[in-house]
Amino acid sequence: MKPGNTQPSQPQSAKAACLMLALGILLLTVSSVLGESLSAQMTGIYGLHQTHKITAVRQEDAGPAGSGPLTLAKMGQLAQYYLDGHDLAYGTKVSATAVYGNNQSPVQVLGVNDRYRQFHTMNLMAGSFLTPGHGNQQVAVIDEQLARSLFGSGNVTGLEIELFGRKFTIIGVAGEDNSLTGSLAAQETGTVYIPIAKLLELQEGSGITFLEAETKDSGTTGSNTAFLEGALTAIGQDPGAYRITDYTMEILLLKQKNHLRNFLAGVVVLGLLFNLFKKKAREVYDFLRSELREKYWGEIFRQDGGRLFSGLVKAVLPLGGMLALGFLIRFPLYIAPENIPQELIDLSFWADLLENRLKASFQGGGFGAFPGEDLLYILQGIQNWNLLLSLILGWPLLGRGLHRLNIPLNIPEKGAWKMELFFCACLIMALLLGMGILLAVGMPLASDGKGIFLVFAAVFLAAGFKGRTIKN
Repeated sequence: MKPGNTQPSQPQSAKAACLMLALGILLLTVSSVLGESLSAQMTGIYGLHQTHKITAVRQEDAGPAGSGPLTLAKMGQLAQYYLDGHDLAYGTKVSATAVYGNNQSPVQVLGVNDRYRQFHTMNLMAGSFLTPGHGNQQVAVIDEQLARSLFGSGNVTGLEIELFGRKFTIIGVAGEDNSLTGSLAAQETGTVYIPIAKLLELQEGSGITFLEAETKDSGTTGSNTAFLEGALTAIGQDPGAYRITDYTMEILLLKQKNHLRNFLAGVVVLGLLFNLFKKKAREVYDFLRSELREKYWGEIFRQDGGRLFSGLVKAVLPLGGMLALGFLIRFPLYIAPENIPQELIDLSFWADLLENRLKASFQGGGFGAFPGEDLLYILQGIQNWNLLLSLILGWPLLGRGLHRLNIPLNIPEKGAWKMELFFCACLIMALLLGMGILLAVGMPLASDGKGIFLVFAAVFLAAGFKGRTIKN
């Protein structure tokens, strides 16, 4: 009895290869679309100043020696002398219970100044946010979640809630952020915004725990951080007691992952263009070698000059494409100075760096994160996974699919258009699906044209080398 044939049939092999190709194209296209959308989302969630800001959040385990709490008087000094000309927001966060009649709900209370909204995008459903005139008044802005929990409705401006045993008049209601990042950062409890002066008055012994300052410098030299550290030192604060984040740097690092993904895609395209150049150059070489056996150079130029010129043009074009692609995918790589060791082989440095990164991630995910920081950590996490999946799944699936097709180099004309139609359909469907996903999760519609072009180029160049007739 003959053993059964364990090799897959040709149609089944082709279907599996096409499925891998389609999944690879889908992952790479969606990754390009999502990566650019994350950058646009980060720019859009931080209010008027967007990412042109730097923040300082007091660490929960920071010792009081030599610094003391941040007070309104010290914030006045910062605004008047050391951060003059820079928009400044500050506040603190405490837990409390909001009461209305027989209804009560745990809440996080944010005591902030009137500039807070300049640094955070807030969709007000009704009323207004805190103004300079509300500094010493018992007024509050609540979010939609708390409004529905206590009142069963979002139309509650003018009503009163009780906080810390005092009555606060509701002057505004902030709508919920239903986007992907907003949903992931959603708190289990509602949020109430009240004037920082009133919160410090009602909560004895408390102090200001975070501040946000507008930045003027968009460079990568660390000047914003040095500037803020100097200002904190000038008012008697220890900068080491604060977690300082320059959002100008954070948006650059977030976009840098998009550039890195495009760079890697460009390397693939460069390799394919180089292979195309070698193939065309080999054809010219073989042609000349064959003709020179029987003809002189002059005869070749007279009789076959057109063919020779055409072959040379086809060989030079991939070189021009490689040069243009090099300019397209290049980008400045920023590495923070604190991430660069003085000696490459320094195990203690890398161990400390890893420890600091782990601490930062735990601090960002826990109680120590103030509003806005949690969104930053979520955006960074999604972008990291987005880049990782495109590298470990997208390109391997695409490459494996092309390899499994096992196609001869010369594509029959009848089958070539079917191959091109298949890839076009996959790319268009992947792009539409990516846009649909963004709409479904409430993310901004932003596509990375460079990244999508590189995926198209890689797919069609690879298909040119691995073309075949695909039977229905």
